[in-house]
Amino acid sequence: MSSGTEIDEINAGRILVVGTQGGGKTAIVTKLAARTDKKIEYREDFGGTIETEYLKVSFDDGKFFSLLLPIGGQEKWAKLRTRFGSTAEAIVAILDSCTKEFWKNSLQQAVSISSVLPYNNYPISFVITKRDLNEGLQNEAKMIGKVIVEGIARAKQEGVTYYSRGFRIAERSFQLNSDEIPFTQLEQIIVNSLEEKYFTGLQPGNARKGKMLLEGFSLVNCRIFSRALTLGLSQPTGDPMAILALLNDMRPTLLELDSNWTDLMRKYPEAGVEPIISANITVDDVKKVIAEKLLANFNDISSFEKEINKMADLTGWRHTGWEHISIFEEEGLNRAADLIKHIMVAIKDNEPSAKFTLFDPIEELF
Repeated sequence: MSSGTEIDEINAGRILVVGTQGGGKTAIVTKLAARTDKKIEYREDFGGTIETEYLKVSFDDGKFFSLLLPIGGQEKWAKLRTRFGSTAEAIVAILDSCTKEFWKNSLQQAVSISSVLPYNNYPISFVITKRDLNEGLQNEAKMIGKVIVEGIARAKQEGVTYYSRGFRIAERSFQLNSDEIPFTQLEQIIVNSLEEKYFTGLQPGNARKGKMLLEGFSLVNCRIFSRALTLGLSQPTGDPMAILALLNDMRPTLLELDSNWTDLMRKYPEAGVEPIISANITVDDVKKVIAEKLLANFNDISSFEKEINKMADLTGWRHTGWEHISIFEEEGLNRAADLIKHIMVAIKDNEPSAKFTLFDPIEELF
């Protein structure tokens, strides 16, 4: 174990896994749990996390284990995060290294449950996911810019066709009527352009079909990245956190859900009116946004760590480490597992409140 301390008893820590949707919460927890239970398998889909039970991650032949609970990143699961947070002993925040502008959502989720966690001095760690994709997108930034500029030009001439993902898959289309593009339309243009460049054999509405041509760039990741890129290219006028909450409400694009910005504003009124973006986007514009607003680097991670430490007095947090990994590589999973084991050791130093005592029987969870 990372502490070098031998632990004899079963240490069943309840660890809440939070973070903005699409960051990899379910993937990392499921793949770690699959090491304990071979029947468990991770399969990506357009539906977000709605887990309501813990997944067991075991170490040392079952003598040492943790219970991980990933909670959906959308705002509709806020009460669920509070419910399970009230019995959590640690937090792991998941950050997507390809959309660092959305990290504020992950931090806000951790802050929102800090008041209900039944401990002082409780551990918080963070995992930055999609390291492989981050590196791939760095190398592809210029090409991505070129593909998007060409996609906008094509959309002006031919219009845009896409598929809704409601109760049935249906073909939809729209025409660009001016040199200014609403957020929802530009988001769809970017998705279409990147799908054409980086995927083959796609089937409308099916996140598991087709072949990725860029490592780690799944259909879901394509949409999360495209949304962040569209936001980076726009100049929204509403409250930044309300805008992030609105954009965090879905995985498919707004148009693919037959939705629109105005409808979502009823839930997030402070997000303001839909941003309008100039159609005269250049390759350099796209490259700049990708480099400065989307892809995380070591300095971004260090700044986030300082923010976590600065908030310790207010929240009761005790920062216990971080990892920047790809969860689809064995090395990344090993490092994630080591981080969980380190958290388990740190949990022993929690200062429990009167709600319940650490290591109370929890057999009912199984």
